[in-house]
Amino acid sequence: MPGIRRTAVIATAFLLLCATWALSANWATAQSSGQHVLPAGTAVVFITDAPLDAGRREGDVVAVHLRDPLVLDGTVLAAAGTRAYLVVGSIEGPNGTRRPAVSLDRFSISAGLLPVKAAQPIVVPVQAGALIDARTEATVEHIGDRYSIRVPFPYRLSNDVPASTYTPTPARTASPAMMMQKPRPATPTPSPAAPAATPVPASSATKAPGAP
Repeated sequence: MPGIRRTAVIATAFLLLCATWALSANWATAQSSGQHVLPAGTAVVFITDAPLDAGRREGDVVAVHLRDPLVLDGTVLAAAGTRAYLVVGSIEGPNGTRRPAVSLDRFSISAGLLPVKAAQPIVVPVQAGALIDARTEATVEHIGDRYSIRVPFPYRLSNDVPASTYTPTPARTASPAMMMQKPRPATPTPSPAAPAATPVPASSATKAPGAP
């Protein structure tokens, strides 16, 4: 009996030692490959490369560039001078009329396309060399040796109401009788009629040998 008890104690101590070592290894791995985040709403500044005149039409673009590098965990995601664009568009007002609007677009970093938005509405005309304060609209995550862009859900999940002019499309659930109906057999397509034989003229018929 003392031998069996000593063996059980040794086995229990060994198992506890293995569990402690595994937890330590997992904790060290988590620390070495920890997740670091550049949050959405990070301030960035762009400088216009050309003027944006008031006479620009919808769809016109003007290049801008990043003033300061965008860095996460010592890695440059976008160097100073990285291009983006001002895009001329329009938005619909409450009375149905459309008015011009300018947005920031096509800002690419090493992880992909990062959406950004001007901190204040961009009012034309805009001079060349003007500063445009903006904010990022997505989170950049650093996990291990990878960087990824996570775009948040564009709508709040509570306290949201549709616009007063929105009319939902009527919808209904099919009844069991409709779902159990058998499909109608397809109507057979008539095959095309065979072409009629062309009669051979009597003068061109082959005469038998010795016939008059």
